[in-house]
Amino acid sequence: MEQYNVNRPDSIRPMIEGAYFRRIHQRHIESYGEAGASNIVQNARATYAKLMQQLHSGLDNNHNSLLVGKVQSGKTSNLELLTALAFDNGYNFLLIFGGYDKELLRQSTERFGTTFETAGGEDVLYSETPVLFTTNEPTKESVSINSLDPEFAKQLIEEKRPIIITCLKRPPAMKAALKAICKVLESVAGIVPFIIDDEGDQASLNTAKDKARNSTPTYKTIVKIKEVLDNPLYLSVTATPHANIFQEDISALNPASIHTVQPGSGYDGASIYHLAENDIIEDVPDTDSPLQISTSLKEAIYYFFIASAIKRFRSSSKKDKRSDMIIHVDRTVAAHGSIYSAIHDMLDEVKQAFIEDDSVAFYINKIRKCYEKYLSLEIKQQYPLDDHLISEISKVIQSTGAILQNGIGKHTKEMELTKLHKIYIGGDLLQRGLTFSNLIVSYFTRFAKTGGNMDTTLQRARWFGYRSKYLDLCKIFTTVEIAKEFTVLAEVEDDLWEQFDDVENGVLEIKDIIIQAENTKQKPTAKNKAKFKKISFKNRWIKQKFLVVDDAEISANNAHVEELISSISTWMPTTAGSTNGSFTAKYALFTAEQLITLIQSIDTAFDREPFNKRPVLELMGSSDIPVILMWTDDNSKVRYRSIYNDAAHDRIKALHQGANTTDISLLTYLGDQKVIVDPDKVNIQIHYISPGLSKSNRLQKDQFMFAIYIPKDKIYFVKEND
Repeated sequence: MEQYNVNRPDSIRPMIEGAYFRRIHQRHIESYGEAGASNIVQNARATYAKLMQQLHSGLDNNHNSLLVGKVQSGKTSNLELLTALAFDNGYNFLLIFGGYDKELLRQSTERFGTTFETAGGEDVLYSETPVLFTTNEPTKESVSINSLDPEFAKQLIEEKRPIIITCLKRPPAMKAALKAICKVLESVAGIVPFIIDDEGDQASLNTAKDKARNSTPTYKTIVKIKEVLDNPLYLSVTATPHANIFQEDISALNPASIHTVQPGSGYDGASIYHLAENDIIEDVPDTDSPLQISTSLKEAIYYFFIASAIKRFRSSSKKDKRSDMIIHVDRTVAAHGSIYSAIHDMLDEVKQAFIEDDSVAFYINKIRKCYEKYLSLEIKQQYPLDDHLISEISKVIQSTGAILQNGIGKHTKEMELTKLHKIYIGGDLLQRGLTFSNLIVSYFTRFAKTGGNMDTTLQRARWFGYRSKYLDLCKIFTTVEIAKEFTVLAEVEDDLWEQFDDVENGVLEIKDIIIQAENTKQKPTAKNKAKFKKISFKNRWIKQKFLVVDDAEISANNAHVEELISSISTWMPTTAGSTNGSFTAKYALFTAEQLITLIQSIDTAFDREPFNKRPVLELMGSSDIPVILMWTDDNSKVRYRSIYNDAAHDRIKALHQGANTTDISLLTYLGDQKVIVDPDKVNIQIHYISPGLSKSNRLQKDQFMFAIYIPKDKIYFVKEND
């Protein structure tokens, strides 16, 4: 291999938080407040320290690391401060693979350029700030990659002005970047490089069928660039690491470490949208055609008008009055065009009606029905549908535009500059990378008939983000099946993050990570990206999902459980799951015989998947099985749980309650899944559930339900050895 001038930072020098760190931290304070900026600081410090340990440990000479965040949780902000730390500590050459689409790369270029105040145009010669080179068309913060010649690079290094390159993740652009890098390294000394591969599970990995003999062009070029840069730190960043952790062993991008990027306070992710008890999800009939503007889609648009108007009332600045809606129902451009035309025509009709007042009553009636159907009682009391709100809805309608988010929709993108309220229609470009900062309504019905892949499905959740100021207005219009799959994904994500913590703490190896496979038709990722298989393996929880609906059976089952509970005179309090020492539940130890008798006496609670009674009985063991009552006193006994609005009314959305906050500094309860008395044995939790379509619309079928912790025998996806 050619010899190039590449350096590595001193392994002895302690971490310096210098001018770049202070400057970027101050920008984050201005953007996210003291608390938000402080969270980013904690993440960046911890990650940088661990990366330095990995770089200088000498073990395996693997300098690849996987940085995992949540979908739309602010990973880029963390990368900015991590980059600032790197610049303060001797790194001076950053290569960012910023997306496989020019629009995504433009976002990355503008974001890093603005944050680091990079010079563009003629200012590159006289500025004291870093210089950002891009394989895209240059922005005001950047210059073309063709401007990166050795003499200029040498000048920048001597002036201690870091070089940043944003590169499109496509072979022609990557080859252009590689050519420029090689020329610089041939004659410029003092280069200290590192690589950030944003969305590192997308396009980067080798998807060739025979990976031992063949490589896809993008993967091959990344490997070549890493070789040229003498095996630098390579940070693969993603919110969906399923493919990365299941890469074949021969992959040159296999991570040696995993570091989680904790979301800031106020992040609304899967546990908020798909596990918590709320009224965000609205059912769309499976029969609604994705190729026309159905009744459910019209209602979603009317609701968008209403919610946008209320958001305007709440906002003091014009910038905060903005709102977005996304429509993701099909992959094909033809379908997007058909839906766009229908919505464009609908908007024209509604706008004209409110201007000319001839048919406005028709649309006000439609809006009134959606107002009554979709808004909570609390919001309706606060914002009655009077002339004042109708007037604001009219303003929203006049300032709403439809935008095609695909290759042929460039002419519609002008709406982004002229409309406060935007309805985006698209497919693949709506599912990764793009951020909609004011997203209120999502109409999402695209789902693979065979189940699809977990990583792709999770990336489509553009509704995740920091939306606490208007979360009560947010709605997701989707099918019951898709809602169920996202609930499973939320549980899978929680379990994965627990395992990532174990990896960071040295108690689990990356190769031993497992992904739940029950209750979903989805695979972890595309088979051409990674190597995995299904096996029976270690598990934590099996949770009852189906209600008993027959009143007589409910009464009999409740009586059997009450008999079991009353057979113990003293239940011991436990602090399991608490961070402040408060009691969370109470428990007693039972023999297997006692519990088997109970299970056999209440067949109706255990006769449906995932509760297969026979293996549950076999796993009981012999004695000292903790039975945990998930309440501390009668006042905390009853828990409301929402159900899926289908004909049977027999399936709850989530038995387990999550942590009480995403803010680590305020966290006092880790969630029901952490209430375990003995992790080496079967633990049985008993919950007393009051199910309903809403808190004010209960089924009057209150009953005991069960969650069983089993340390073995459950189906998982695991990495398959080469």
